[in-house]
Amino acid sequence: MKTFGNISILNLRKIGFLAGSKIASLSVLPTFDWAVEMAKREDVAIVSGFHSKIERQVLEFLLKGKCCIICVLARGIYKRPVEPYIAAFNSGRVLFISNETDSITRASKETCHRRNEYVASISDKLVFSSVTPESSLHALIHSPKPIKLI
Repeated sequence: MKTFGNISILNLRKIGFLAGSKIASLSVLPTFDWAVEMAKREDVAIVSGFHSKIERQVLEFLLKGKCCIICVLARGIYKRPVEPYIAAFNSGRVLFISNETDSITRASKETCHRRNEYVASISDKLVFSSVTPESSLHALIHSPKPIKLI
């Protein structure tokens, strides 16, 4: 595991957030409401790959708030903070994690699957937004950890 950023964030309560690429329209507003509430909290870190469209939209809310963010990459680790993380990174609210080699510069289905499993493994609780039975995330819903479906 390679890290870049504030490693002490790992000591916070970690809530994993995963959402598929196909999202039900009825899930969008509840997901954004959840993100707004999480953004207000300083006692948690939201863990995600922030890769799917709704995950990136949730990230926008989180970056405007106070919570910490753990971005698990499905590629090699960053060498410097990237947009849109720079301000939050500079204030110590961001940690990047990668289990991939630096030679992997683009996410693939395989590395995304490994990333999602890692997000689930380090999280104290998992939150899913609109996961269908066809989604690759569906298997993670059966995790022994507390789960919330939005």
